[in-house]
Amino acid sequence: MVRIEFAKGYNGFRETANKLTEDENVKLFVYFVGEKDDKGQSWCPDCNAAEGTVTKAVQEYADENTILLTVDVGDRPFWKDKENPFRKDSDVKLMVIPTIVRWKSTLRLDGDQCKKVELLEMLFKEDM
Repeated sequence: MVRIEFAKGYNGFRETANKLTEDENVKLFVYFVGEKDDKGQSWCPDCNAAEGTVTKAVQEYADENTILLTVDVGDRPFWKDKENPFRKDSDVKLMVIPTIVRWKSTLRLDGDQCKKVELLEMLFKEDM
């Protein structure tokens, strides 16, 4: 069964990703989304639109060694800041949310691609 993890903010993301990759048999996917409010809705409408599709696809297509790390990139003003660390991190180079990446690879889906079941299927089934 796929393991689901969460991290908040840049430091939380880096710490959690480092911890989760200690096991070399794990396939880590990192899913970057906007911060949610008390009702569970993100300020990012594209993140809200993709959430159900990503959740269903990871359960359906990812293998049992998969971990999906969902990362809250912060509120809208923080995200829009061109100097925010998610944008400057050479491992991530995040320009749009939602984005889902296979950690330490070039495989990624950005923006509207995260809503396409066929692309998510290819991403989760890709063997490296």
